Amino acid sequence: MAALLAGLLIVGVRQVRGTTLRAPCIWALVSTLSLAFVALVEARYVRDGTGIGLSALRFAAVASTFCPLMAVLGAKRPQNRGWQWVVLTLWLVVAWPAVQAVLLPAGARIELFIAWKLFLVGLVAVGMLNYLPTRNGGAAILVALGQLVLLDDYLWRWLPVAAEWVWAAGLACFLLAAILAAFGHCARKGRLATAGRGIGEFDRRWLEFRDAYGALWALRIVARVNQTAELRDWPLRLAWSGFVSARAEESSELTSEQSQELELALSTLLRRFNRPD
Repeated sequence: MAALLAGLLIVGVRQVRGTTLRAPCIWALVSTLSLAFVALVEARYVRDGTGIGLSALRFAAVASTFCPLMAVLGAKRPQNRGWQWVVLTLWLVVAWPAVQAVLLPAGARIELFIAWKLFLVGLVAVGMLNYLPTRNGGAAILVALGQLVLLDDYLWRWLPVAAEWVWAAGLACFLLAAILAAFGHCARKGRLATAGRGIGEFDRRWLEFRDAYGALWALRIVARVNQTAELRDWPLRLAWSGFVSARAEESSELTSEQSQELELALSTLLRRFNRPD
């Protein structure tokens, strides 16, 4: 499963080349390889599946699953390159209990304080909520479920199965999420390609951005576009599902000049995320 997931992510890295989503995809690949490495170590070198060293290694690998989301939150030029140090810092901060457990062992497994558990659950929730209102909501739920499954041994220990099966279940959730996102992207790309020019073209660009970057960045774009629309007195506004008429009783038809203004405004905003012209 890890090999198949890594293969899908490698394809994803190539697909988003030139955009600021390349770094999140690379972090997802790094996380997948980390999980696969732990599974390999456990299968070849650990006999009983217990011990503080293995528990710490697992926790550090699971902590890497939060890196892709953090990379998305900083996926805007020009700060996106320096933001990767923030992502790396988050990984180190989240994995810090693993370092403490190795340096100051106090049992056979990592024991987290309640505040740290709430912190981890909060990170899972932020990642899911960022994409839940988009067409990638199903994939976001699967990713969150996979994270909670992998964190079960450190949060609540509700799953009455062996650790290796928990690991397999978590990877399966991630793999299903990647497949769902890939198929959904291909299906939407085919439908949106028939939108044509005019408002349909603007809707296509907006929906592609919204689904790729999530709610946090999308809401900022909505605010900026609508601010410009009010200043330029355009007959439409940007809503979550696309461009709509500013007033119900009036037409949303754009003049040639307004269409050019909207094209310029949207291109200027998205240039910091998408492939440079």
